[in-house]
Amino acid sequence: MNHFEEYIAEWYDTIPEGGGTAASPWKIEWNDVPYKERDTRPLSRLKVLGAMKEVLFNGTPTQRAAVYIHIPFCRLSCTYCSFFKKKGDNKAQHEYVELLLKELESLSDKPYVKKSKISAVFFGGGTPGILSAGDMADILCAIKKTFLLAEDAEVTMESSLSDMTEEKMDVAIAGGVTRFSFGIQSFNSQVRNTVGRPYSREEVLKQLSIYSKKKADIIIDLIYGLPYETEETMRQDIRDAAACGIAGLDLYKLQLLPDSPLGKSFAAAGKCLIESEVQVFFQVAEEELNAIGAENISCSHWRMKQSERNLYNTIASGSDDLFAIGMACGGRIGGVSFMKPIPDAMYHSVVKMGMYCPMAAEKEGKYHAFFSALQSAGNRGIIDLSALEEMFGLPVAKLLMPLFQTWEVWGLLELIENQWRMTSPGRYWYRTMTRLILRAADYMCFGLPENTKKADWHGMINMK
Repeated sequence: MNHFEEYIAEWYDTIPEGGGTAASPWKIEWNDVPYKERDTRPLSRLKVLGAMKEVLFNGTPTQRAAVYIHIPFCRLSCTYCSFFKKKGDNKAQHEYVELLLKELESLSDKPYVKKSKISAVFFGGGTPGILSAGDMADILCAIKKTFLLAEDAEVTMESSLSDMTEEKMDVAIAGGVTRFSFGIQSFNSQVRNTVGRPYSREEVLKQLSIYSKKKADIIIDLIYGLPYETEETMRQDIRDAAACGIAGLDLYKLQLLPDSPLGKSFAAAGKCLIESEVQVFFQVAEEELNAIGAENISCSHWRMKQSERNLYNTIASGSDDLFAIGMACGGRIGGVSFMKPIPDAMYHSVVKMGMYCPMAAEKEGKYHAFFSALQSAGNRGIIDLSALEEMFGLPVAKLLMPLFQTWEVWGLLELIENQWRMTSPGRYWYRTMTRLILRAADYMCFGLPENTKKADWHGMINMK
């Protein structure tokens, strides 16, 4: 017996069968704890710049890659949000864009960048749609000068409806944007007002219907579990989305972030999300999505048009390169994961010196690609144990089959053509299930977890 098999046997002695206690597919008490990849190695600040130089001049890129452009400005203050964002006037936004252009220029002559093939570009934030049409055009032009984009590259720009105009959209499309993502959250006027979103349901429907006729796919985000949401408003949200002619939508469970205005108001009132009520919203949303023929291409994303690929999120959840451009955003290239500078002065300084230098970085470990593949499979809700074994040469089936067979009995998974696929309850629980899968893989590789201190990146992320 090798050490993998020994650790697998030990793992199943440490958790309840299935990782929790199930009364039904929807009523499960999980033994859930946070997961952090264990064999990453934080780099000292003195070594970060050297590590980046080594990658950019001597590294070998992954077969495909993505670019993330961070725009930290927001005009709106959404009550559920506590992400890093800035209030800024047109002058401040333009000055920031000038820094982005300089940063892109500094990368354009690097061998690693020249050899990288970009499959997806994502403008996130913040609210990228807040930028002027001229600034949008300048950034898009600079991206094409700096990076080699695939012919079918997906280029996405996030925005609120109130920050986007037809003029901006036309300029962005002319510059190469193929996809716009709008944070609608709900069509219902009362729900929207509660979370700080302008525009009534009628105005949202009108604007989305106009934008859907443009030569770009329109994607929207919906959140279930918001204040004043009901089963009927959730059903109507899906019907409204379909009526607008959009290409796809993300369906997210409300996360009560403690530092957000909504999180604070819940805490002050002694309230919390009631799991059974939130689950009903997810169930009825899926019923409506099935009724309109939408296809779930991940556990949180559905498409109404075949042109919709959700490619950036697929790449971001895997191990392919992710170039991060801008301040306060994370990326990874050449086996080094990193966080870009958060303080204004630090970001301004490194860009003006012509350096691509994160504020913190860590070297990815031996099994990073394996863990990333598991994460990506969990996000999709389709897990092929044989393919994973063949790809990584690890006893994946021996590790996960007992867990999956229990989840099959619980109604969370079903085996279809040698692939384990998440059911509707499985898609609801997919984050918890994926963490358990990753914890199992971690134990198989390293044995009993030890308490080790990891680099603190202040919880900053650059994914939706």
